[in-house]
Amino acid sequence: MAGSPRAKRPWYRRATAEGEDHEVLSHLARSMAYEVAVVAVTAVSVSVILFVISAGQFEDLYLKLRGSAPTSDQVALLTIGEEGLYLYNADDVEPEVTPRALLGELVRFCAAAGAEVVVLDVLLDRPEDGDEALVAAIEETGMPVVGAVRFMLTDPESGAEFAPGLSPSLEGAVVAGFANLQEEEPYLFSETMLVRKAPLTRRVGTARLSGRWPLNIIGAEQSDDTVIPSITLAAAFLKSQGTPEQLHDLLQAGGELGLKNLERPYDGVLINFRGPEGGDGIPTVRAASALRTMGMSALAGTMGQPMPIEVPEELAQALRGRVVVIGRVDKVGRENADRFATPYSFPTFARPDMAGARIQAQVIDTLISGRHVRPVGGTAAWWLALLLSGSVYFTRRLFRDDVHVVGWSLIGLGMVGTGVLVFRLTDGLSLQVGPPLGAALVMLTAVHVVGWSFEESRRT
Repeated sequence: MAGSPRAKRPWYRRATAEGEDHEVLSHLARSMAYEVAVVAVTAVSVSVILFVISAGQFEDLYLKLRGSAPTSDQVALLTIGEEGLYLYNADDVEPEVTPRALLGELVRFCAAAGAEVVVLDVLLDRPEDGDEALVAAIEETGMPVVGAVRFMLTDPESGAEFAPGLSPSLEGAVVAGFANLQEEEPYLFSETMLVRKAPLTRRVGTARLSGRWPLNIIGAEQSDDTVIPSITLAAAFLKSQGTPEQLHDLLQAGGELGLKNLERPYDGVLINFRGPEGGDGIPTVRAASALRTMGMSALAGTMGQPMPIEVPEELAQALRGRVVVIGRVDKVGRENADRFATPYSFPTFARPDMAGARIQAQVIDTLISGRHVRPVGGTAAWWLALLLSGSVYFTRRLFRDDVHVVGWSLIGLGMVGTGVLVFRLTDGLSLQVGPPLGAALVMLTAVHVVGWSFEESRRT
């Protein structure tokens, strides 16, 4: 102890000489605790600042800490994985284009199970073998089927957007909607697109069907200034007993769609995710199970003896009366897999953690139930930031330094905890604690780093 830097300081020598060892040790303990607290608060302050600068949102933290949330019991998933593709065609277990005839069989299965709406989270913008089988299945079941189309710019430099539309062979049978989820740039350590927001409509401008780009992809006609819904919005509207024609007319006129808490204009919503992959409460049926169930019926059909599809009760219970999203979940871990990084990857967003079809299902559940993320704060959050930073500054003399820094740190943790609790209890109410928390921590860091530096310079 005698050889330490502190032992050389006058205040230490005086206290020791006067026999105040206990007070010296107590002061040293408080000083060390204070230094640790200042360093910790500085680190947290820098982290919050970097988090905000890098476009972080506290909804990411809220969703992560909340975990799974209740669902509407109106949505289900039918996933096409490696086993299902093998059962359908063992000679081509990794098709680049999802077989349209397979989709037709799965539509029949959904109808037999009592589903109300089917969403094909598969691009249907080009003619493919099996289109006729898919159309026949849709017409046979009479069930609304929503399919995905590609949405792109007419020219990379133009800023105008154009949706090529469905393959002409599927026109009239499938309700077209776009399925783009790639709304945000890679974030922090992620090499994939981060999904936080779901676009709901796109307005077509200056449609072009020839030229250098997009090189007349289909050849189908596309009128200018047409509003194209997302597959999620179309599915939620159809589930509420609407028709495709009504949806088109209401979107063109900017009318009310009758969905809970959905405000016009229908640009998009922050996704109130219902849970991480495998933990969201949305029932999932594998395509392999569906194909095995349909095996006897298909065999009888080849023998000229039609047999109705008998769906086991456990599978029918998962799909009955629901919107069923059909999508591929194979190629997990590969570059071209239909998977995205979501807020459940917080804080690093290092890898894609959720299948695209599951994200679509969760968006539909949000639209049907009306459980949108509802940010609260706005201007008031910045006024609170000013008030808290001022309070931190003016209370610095009222309390001992270590008590002051620990106390305000606990207040900051309490703000985050309150935000998480409110988000959980209200299922989507998001307190904007970023500005007040950041301002309070920055002021706390500034006050104590300056005070600590001044005290250290005075002691030495």
